[in-house]
Amino acid sequence: MTRRMLAAVTAVAGLMLLALLGCGGGGGNPISQPPSGQTGIVEGRLVTGSSTTGKSRQVATRFRARVHGLETENTFRLQIRTNGEFRIEGVPVGEQVISIEDEESQQGAVIVCFVRPGQVTNVGDVVPQSLGMIAGFVRTTDENGQLKPVPRARIIARPISDESDTVEELPARPFFTTITDKNGSYRLLVPEGTYLVEARHPDYEPASETVTVKVLEVTPLNFTLVPLPRETGTVYGTVMAQVDGNLIPVPGALVMLKPQGTPEPVISEKLTVGQLISEQMNPTQQGFVPPGPPIRRRLFTFTKADGSFELTGVPAGTYTAIAFKPGYGRDEKQVEVKTGEKVRVDFVLQAQFGTIFGQVTDATTGNPIKGALVVAVRKGDNWWIWSGWEQMPLSGSKKPDRPTWHRPNQGGQQGMPSQSPLISPLPPTEPPIRAGTKTDESGNYKLLLPPGDYFVAAVAEGYEWQAQEVEGLQTGQTVQVDFALQPTATIQ
Repeated sequence: MTRRMLAAVTAVAGLMLLALLGCGGGGGNPISQPPSGQTGIVEGRLVTGSSTTGKSRQVATRFRARVHGLETENTFRLQIRTNGEFRIEGVPVGEQVISIEDEESQQGAVIVCFVRPGQVTNVGDVVPQSLGMIAGFVRTTDENGQLKPVPRARIIARPISDESDTVEELPARPFFTTITDKNGSYRLLVPEGTYLVEARHPDYEPASETVTVKVLEVTPLNFTLVPLPRETGTVYGTVMAQVDGNLIPVPGALVMLKPQGTPEPVISEKLTVGQLISEQMNPTQQGFVPPGPPIRRRLFTFTKADGSFELTGVPAGTYTAIAFKPGYGRDEKQVEVKTGEKVRVDFVLQAQFGTIFGQVTDATTGNPIKGALVVAVRKGDNWWIWSGWEQMPLSGSKKPDRPTWHRPNQGGQQGMPSQSPLISPLPPTEPPIRAGTKTDESGNYKLLLPPGDYFVAAVAEGYEWQAQEVEGLQTGQTVQVDFALQPTATIQ
């Protein structure tokens, strides 16, 4: 099996110049999921070709949005307007992994964005690329040794570099989920790369395997699950975080149990993906040998989209329960588990974000621009339009102290050759984080973002697009990024 991390799909060149991105009221016909707890709205613009009419328009109507980590059916059919705008309502709050995908053509895009209660997060332009598919069955054996399907098993895929990656590195990465149907079958679209794929069900031992996925190909992967022992208990609860004065769910956090009074180690940097797979029971795995008693069961799981978790098959005893995710810190609780009982444990972490804020004004009048869209995109995002940007020759006292770009409306001004940012694509292990909002009456905006390098773009109707690079945003850091947009009517 190839362990090399495969590069993500390259950026699309020569795309049309897009109009203002939709946000707020209107914006098409939303498809809603019945809210469960706090939810928000995600909007953006899907770019499927040189036109959103005709054949391209027909392709666009097949796309769905998938919020990964939902326990229920996690796809939303998008009603996309002729200009490509889309809107998703009922998205659980928190740092969510969302894919916009068309299973028929195996095209799609991946976005990681922070959804806030009752608010609109606009992720900007989304350019689908070719994806690969993981597909197979989850089964178990009955008392006669015959295979039977396991419905509603959770399939979770996380990108890895290779099997030497550690379990504690996984919470920082995007994850992709689906649920098996009544026949135990599943299909999951993911970007090209190598993945740790888990099959989990409350009544069975979890099983894992690694696969390498290529674009426009189907990678088969089957699991055979082993029932959990009966004389055990369950630990369940939530992982939340304080974010800007709000208590927000933390999807994808690692939750683990360390037995007290025993030398049994907690999940640590010493436990690699390869070791984890070898210790789990997956009879489908080639060369599988059932482990002898006592079974070495690693007691860990990851939170779902709403921050909830459940660990079944926990032997009776006293444990230190730990919740952890990079960028959110960790929390510990003491818990006693009894046979046949459920114990609730809730964790509260502290989000560790940076802030980008500023004002958007008219370059000719200096007046603030209300309703301008400001989007921060992780540099190297494979589903953003990097072509067509040109570096701005700025001068004067208000010249930004960082690289500044603009995107002329007619494909470039005469005498100014294209100098699009030379940015390496993000590998699949790095989350393509985005954040977006609209400016207020005074032209002001504010974005909360995890540490990293960002390309911050400002877009307003009747104005030329503009962007600035923010390098190395740190936890607790506040960076001011102001924009003076040039009206398109003044551009010769």
